[in-house]
Amino acid sequence: MSVAAQCQSHDHVVQFYEDDAFLAEVVADYLKVGAEAGERLVVLLTAPHLAAVLQRLEASGLDTGAALASGQLVTHDAQTMLQTIMLDGMPDETLFEAHLLADIAAWAPLPTRAFGELVNLLCAEGNHEAAVRLEAFWHAACHRMPLTLLCSYALEHFDDAQGAFESICDHHSHVVPAERYSCLAPRQQLREISRLQQQASALRREHASRLQAEAALEAVQASSNAMLMDLADHALHDGVTGLTTRQYAQRRLAAFIAAPTALRGKVAVLHIDIDQLKAINDSLGLEMGDYFLHETAQRIKRCLGGHAIVSRLSSDEMVAVLPGFVSTEALWPILERLLDWTSSPVELDGQQVFTSCCIGVSLFPDHGDSVQALMRHANLARRRAQRLGLRRYQLFSTALLDDTDPAPLALLSSALREALPRGELELHYRPLISAYGGQVVAVSVHPRWHSSRFGDIGQARWMAAAEATGEVAAIGRWLLSSACRHARAWFDAGVELYVVVQVSNAELQGEGLVERVAQALSCSGLPGQMLELELTESGLMSAPLRSEDILQRLKALGIRLAIDQFGNGQSVLGQFDNGCPFDSLKIPERFISRCLDNPSYQAIIRSAILLAQELGMAVVASGVTNRAQADYLRHQGCDLLEGSLWSRMDYHDTAAGGIGLGG
Repeated sequence: MSVAAQCQSHDHVVQFYEDDAFLAEVVADYLKVGAEAGERLVVLLTAPHLAAVLQRLEASGLDTGAALASGQLVTHDAQTMLQTIMLDGMPDETLFEAHLLADIAAWAPLPTRAFGELVNLLCAEGNHEAAVRLEAFWHAACHRMPLTLLCSYALEHFDDAQGAFESICDHHSHVVPAERYSCLAPRQQLREISRLQQQASALRREHASRLQAEAALEAVQASSNAMLMDLADHALHDGVTGLTTRQYAQRRLAAFIAAPTALRGKVAVLHIDIDQLKAINDSLGLEMGDYFLHETAQRIKRCLGGHAIVSRLSSDEMVAVLPGFVSTEALWPILERLLDWTSSPVELDGQQVFTSCCIGVSLFPDHGDSVQALMRHANLARRRAQRLGLRRYQLFSTALLDDTDPAPLALLSSALREALPRGELELHYRPLISAYGGQVVAVSVHPRWHSSRFGDIGQARWMAAAEATGEVAAIGRWLLSSACRHARAWFDAGVELYVVVQVSNAELQGEGLVERVAQALSCSGLPGQMLELELTESGLMSAPLRSEDILQRLKALGIRLAIDQFGNGQSVLGQFDNGCPFDSLKIPERFISRCLDNPSYQAIIRSAILLAQELGMAVVASGVTNRAQADYLRHQGCDLLEGSLWSRMDYHDTAAGGIGLGG
C-alpha cells in the first residue's frame, strides 16, 4: 500500500528512506493524490530533492507550472525556512507559527497537504533534541488544522541515536518504514526474524492466557453487588493523558527503592498539580479540557525525558518518578525547566490558554524509605507550594508534617459538633479480597470528614477533637448504624458481604459500646455474623479484665471480632483462659510495606500467621500496594488482603443518606 493511500486529514506520517530516488517516488505519489483531491500542496525541500519531485510530478501528468502559478502548489527551500524559524539552536514556536502555519491557516477550511524535510536537516546536524521539539509543533498543528503532513528521514542519521529514533516515531500518527531497515548481516536478519516470530507467538499465548484469567475473574465478581464490580480496572494507561496510571508509578518506584545503592542513587518523586483545568472545562467544555490535559501531560513527559516515569494521579494531578540523582542540587534545573515548559500557552479553539503548575518534591532515601511515605511527603510539599502561589516548587521537610492541618484543636472541636447535621461525615468502604479466590468477601468502613471550613481532615486529628468534645459515642453510633444498614441492604440484595468496623480506643474504654452495637443490629436487622469489629491490641491491653468482659458480651451478639495493630506491644492473646474470642487477626501495614525485602518483618509475618492458624483465626494483611506483595502474602497463608492495590473498588456513603461512588 502506498503512503498516499494511507494518509487522511490530520494525519502526521513519517517516511524513512535510504535511497533519494525512492524518496522522490514516494513524495511525488503523495502530492499527486492530494492534487487530484483538490487539496493545496505545500512543499519544504532541499533543491536537489525538489527538482527530482517536480520532474516525477510532471511525468505523472501534473502541470506543475500551472499549479505553482495558481497557488495550489507552494514550494519553500528547506534550508532557508529552517534558518528562519530557529532561535538559539532550537525551533521557536512563534516563528514557526508566523512563517509556516499562518499561510496554511489563511487557506482554511481548504485542506492542505504538506511535505517537509526540516526535521531531517536537524537530524543530519545531530541536533535530535531540536528535531523532536519541531515534530511536536507539527503534531499539534495537524491536530487542530485541516492539515495532512508527511515527513522524511534518512536512516543514516539514526545509526548512533536509537533513543532519538524512538522519540521521533512517538510524535507521528503513522510510521512508514523504508524499503529496507536493518543493520544486521543477511544471516543475522533471518535469525532475528525467527527470534521475533517466537516472541510474538509467546506473547499471543500469554495474551490468550490473560484473557482467560480475566474472564474467570469477571465471572467470580459477577455474584457481587454492581457497586463493587465496575471499578475492577487494572489498565496501566490513562485514556485521556496517554500517561501510565498511579499503580504503575508506585510499582516502578518500589523497584527503584529496592535496587542496589550503587545502581540507584537518589530517587525524586514529583507531585505536579496543573492549574486552570476546571476553568477550561467550564468555559470551553470537557472535550477541550481533555485535549488541554493531554497536551500538558505530554509536554511534562517530553520535558522530563525518557528516563522519567510520568503517571496520572487524578483529574489535574500527576506524579513523576526520576531515578539516578547524585545530588539534590541536580534536580533544581529540571524543576525550573518544567515550570517554564508548562507555562507555555496551549491553543484551544482558536484561543491561547496560559497555565502553570505547582510541584512538591520528596527524595529517597532522604525523605522516606517506602512508596507510601515518599508519595505522601511529595503531596505535602505540593500543598505548601500551592499556598506560596503560582509557578512554585517545594522540597519536603519534616516541618511540613506539623503543617498538615493548621486548624487548632479548639476550632476543630467546635466545627465537629456540626459535622453530622451538615452531612460532612461520610463512610468509605474498602474491599477485603480473598487471597486465594480473588473475590470480594467483606468491606471495611473508614470514616472521613470533609469540613466546609477546613477541608479534608485526617482521621487521627479529628478523632482527637471528638474525644475532646465528647462526640466519640455519637460518631460511633452513626458509624455503626450506617454500616449495619448498608450491610443489611446488600444482604437483602443477595450479596453476603460482612462489614468490618474499626472501634477506637476511646470507644472501647468508654461506656455503652455493647449497647450501641446491639441497637445497630436490632434497628438494621443485620445478622450478627455479618458484622465484624476491629479492636486494637493496645486498647484491649489498657484494661484487660474489663476488655475480656466486653468481648464476651459482644460475642454473645453473634458478631465477629478482629485484632488490629497486632504485634505493636504486649500480646492480648495470652489473657484468655477460656479460648480465644477473636475470629481474625490483622497484620499492620508497617510490616506489609517491607514484606518483600525485610527478613525481620518476614519472620514476624510468618509467626503471626502460624499463631492465628493454631488459634483458628483468619489472617488479614492490610496496606497491600502491589501484586508482588499480594502473591507473597498468599503463599505465606494469609486469608484476606486489603490495601491501595484495590483502591479503584472503594465506595463511599455520606452522612446525609445515599451511597455514592468513591472519588
